[in-house]
Amino acid sequence: MWRTRLCCFRHVPGKLFQMRPYLLTLLSATLLLTACQGRAGDGPLDVSVIGERWTEPTPAAALLTATSGGLVRLDREGQVIPGAAARWAILDDGVDYIFRIDDQAGLTAATIVRRLRAGLRRQARNPDFAALAPVESVTAVTTKVVEMRLSVPQPDLLPLLARPQLAVGSPTALHPTATSNAQILLGARAGEEAPPAVRLRTERVGRAVARFQANEGLAVLGGTFADLAVARVAQPRRDALRFDPASGLFGLAIRNSKLDPALRNALSLSIDRDRIVITFAAPGQAKATTVAGSTIEPDLEQRRATARALLAGTARQVRVAMPAGPGARLLFALLADDWRKVGVTAEAVAPGAAADLMLVDRVAPPGTLATLACALSAGCDPHDRLALINPPYIPIATPIRWSLVAPSLDLFTANSLAVHPLDQLRGRR
Repeated sequence: MWRTRLCCFRHVPGKLFQMRPYLLTLLSATLLLTACQGRAGDGPLDVSVIGERWTEPTPAAALLTATSGGLVRLDREGQVIPGAAARWAILDDGVDYIFRIDDQAGLTAATIVRRLRAGLRRQARNPDFAALAPVESVTAVTTKVVEMRLSVPQPDLLPLLARPQLAVGSPTALHPTATSNAQILLGARAGEEAPPAVRLRTERVGRAVARFQANEGLAVLGGTFADLAVARVAQPRRDALRFDPASGLFGLAIRNSKLDPALRNALSLSIDRDRIVITFAAPGQAKATTVAGSTIEPDLEQRRATARALLAGTARQVRVAMPAGPGARLLFALLADDWRKVGVTAEAVAPGAAADLMLVDRVAPPGTLATLACALSAGCDPHDRLALINPPYIPIATPIRWSLVAPSLDLFTANSLAVHPLDQLRGRR
């Protein structure tokens, strides 16, 4: 029997860190600033997104999300709202999706299908979209109706379709009007509830934080565990540093498919996850002992005794691919110290280098985490349902996502997907 669910959504208006000397020099002048931050005034909202180039994932996603919509979008609370599709229904126990295209989208179903198919092809080898593998077909039923069929249900399909990589070109409230160096001015399209214009900058974290502290910016977006220390050393207002209760993966994917399973288990057992969470001290971050979260486990010394038994007194070495940044160096130091206590020596290498393990720091919907962990790990097939039960991945905690937000910036809302649509921000004089 077919089960039908009609989906309707409301519209929402828009101490322990060690710093290198050059970072302290860059930010030391900002520590004396005490003026009220970020007055919005009459001009555009000044927002910085962390990154050096628009081609990097975080800046590119912020820009594309602001200027090109998908079938559906995410609001400031991380909830799915209409995009090109005005409404939708989920049929046949979750394997049949019917989208009714908004008359105001200016796109036919055939155009949307063509663009969506192209987007799915481009992301076919992207681990972040591995959970879309069950999509079997996307067809235009009429000029205003799109049907998507799945081989098996995917509960978090809609948040994946809302990602900017699958934009179909439907108009959004903002559009680029001027470009200069590393900044883009996003103007508002005409309308009764037109959002304010946004001056969006992409810049290194030190410069972005210094600009915010100098009252030249209303927000800094895109912060992670790797650069959190830069924000903290600047000592922003207590309420300015915001953390998202992010869902996702923060751990180590196995990149060497020949890595001894006993060594993998020993590495996982010997990690002091509580120490890591306490060290980073990010509100809301929780340790994880499985892909899905944390479970009850033996005490640390008992786990390390088990790890030593698994290694049978044999010295081992592992290479770990780590990103740049003070937080990454700190995390690696903690991991290396934990592993040294059970007889394992660790070496940090750059991302992309040959490695046994690779740090994973991804925000993703809960229903996609096992598939994502498998897709990121060597020798694991996301199409194999049995492989998803225990993918070759070492969990550590939940991801850290931080922002700096001025008191004059309204409607900024922390959420589990760490999305902050620029067209839904508002500034006060």
